[in-house]
Amino acid sequence: MSLLIPKWTYNYPEFWNTIRRRNLWFIKIRYIASFCLFISLIISESLLNLKLSNVQIQAFSIIAFSIFVYNVLFHVLRHYVFCEPEKFNCMHLSLLQMLADLTSLMLMVYFTGLIESPIYAFFIFHMVIGSLILPGIIIYSICGIVVFVYSLLIILQLNGIIPTHSIAGFIDSSTHFNLVHDIVFILVFCLLMFMTVILANHVARNLLKREEQLRIALDKLNEAEVAKQKYIVGVVHEIKSPIAAVKSLVEVILKKYLGPISKEVEEKLARVNLRADEGLELINNILRISRLKLLEVNLSEPIVLKSLIEGIINQKKEIIEEKHINIKFEGNSDILCVGDRDLIQLVFSNLISNSIKYTDIDGNIIIKLLENEKEILITISDDGIGIPKKDLSKVFDQFYRGSNLKNYKSEGSGLGLSLVKEIINYHHGKIHAESPSDIHKPNRPGTIISIILPKETLSNTEADTRF
Repeated sequence: MSLLIPKWTYNYPEFWNTIRRRNLWFIKIRYIASFCLFISLIISESLLNLKLSNVQIQAFSIIAFSIFVYNVLFHVLRHYVFCEPEKFNCMHLSLLQMLADLTSLMLMVYFTGLIESPIYAFFIFHMVIGSLILPGIIIYSICGIVVFVYSLLIILQLNGIIPTHSIAGFIDSSTHFNLVHDIVFILVFCLLMFMTVILANHVARNLLKREEQLRIALDKLNEAEVAKQKYIVGVVHEIKSPIAAVKSLVEVILKKYLGPISKEVEEKLARVNLRADEGLELINNILRISRLKLLEVNLSEPIVLKSLIEGIINQKKEIIEEKHINIKFEGNSDILCVGDRDLIQLVFSNLISNSIKYTDIDGNIIIKLLENEKEILITISDDGIGIPKKDLSKVFDQFYRGSNLKNYKSEGSGLGLSLVKEIINYHHGKIHAESPSDIHKPNRPGTIISIILPKETLSNTEADTRF
C-alpha cells in the first residue's frame, strides 16, 4: 500500500483531485482511441492501400471492442471510487487503467508487426502519463515489464517461435531485419523508455514538491490571517468601549438631564453624537468583516427573503416617513435562499439604508424579488443622487466613497459596500451597480443594485476551501 500511496498524500486533497481529473481525462481519450481504431480498420485498405489479414482484422476488432467495454466499466467505477488512501481509491483505478491500456497496446503492436509496428511509440506516451500519476518505483517496474515483454516477443518472432503479423503494403517485403538490427532496436527502445520515465518522473516529483510547499505556505498564511483577525477583533472591541461611553454621556447632555444647554452647544453635541454613531458603525463593520474572515458563519439556514426585507423596511420606517420616501416592495413570500441569516440581513440593511440616505425628500425606492429554477434576483432601485460613471467600477472597494459625496451632508466609512460584496461572494452570488436607475428623474439619476443569489449555497466545508 505504501509503495502506491505515499504517506505524504494522505492529507493532500489537491493531489487526489488531480488524480480524479486525470482519470476522467484518460477515459475520454480512450473513447476517442477506440473509435479511431474502428475507423482505421475501415480506411486502411480503401485510403492507405494497406492489406490486413483476417487474423489482424479479427484481432483489431476484438481489441477495439474490449477497449470500449473496459473503458465503460472504468467510467462507471469512477463514480464509486473515492480518495480514501486506506481503501481502494482513484490511484488504484489509475494503475488498473494503465495496465489495461498497456496490455491492449502490446497486443496491437504484436498484430502490426512488433518491430515493424508504427504504433510502438505509444509506449513512450504511456510512460510519460504514468510518470505524472504513479510513484517512481511503480512506473519503473511497469517500464521494465513492458521492455522485457516487447523484447521477448521480438526475439521469439525472430526465431520463428511465434508468427509474424506484418502489415502488407506498409513496409517493402524485401526489407530484412537481422539479429544485430533487432538487438540495437531493443537497446535503443529500452534506453528511450527508461530515459523518458526518469525525466518525466523527475519533473512530476518536482512539481508535486512545489505544490506541497505552496500548500504549506498557504496554510501558514491562513493561520496568520486568523491570528490577525482575532487581534483586530480584540483591539476594535477595546476601541468601541470608550466611543460608546462618550456617546452615552453626550446623549445624557442632549436630553438635558444635567440641565439646560444653549442651542449652539446642542448643535455641536448633536454633531459629536453623529460622529460617534459613524465611529460605532465603522467599528461594527470591521467586526463583521473579521467574523466573515474567521468563517464563523452558518451557510445552511433557510431564509425567507420577503419577511427579512420587510422587517428591515419596518426598522427604518421612521426615517422613511421623515423624508416622505415612497418605498415599494414586490416579491413572492415563498422565495427562499440558503445562507447565514445575520449576514444576509446585513447586506439588505446596508443597501436599503444607502438608498434611503442618498435619496432626497419625496423620492422613490423600488425593491423587486424574482426567481428562476436555480437563482434569486433582487434589485433595489432609487431616484437618488446616483453614482458617477467613473465611480461605478470602484464602489465596492474598501474605504472608497463616490466623488459626488464629498460635499454631501451624510458621511460614511466606505466599508459598507465592500462588506456587502464580500458577503455576496461568500454566498456564491453576484452583485452589480448601475446608474442611472430604471426609475431615474431629471437631476435625480438614481442607482440600481442587482444581486443574484443561488437557491442552494455552499456548505461550510466547501466554503473553507475558497479562502
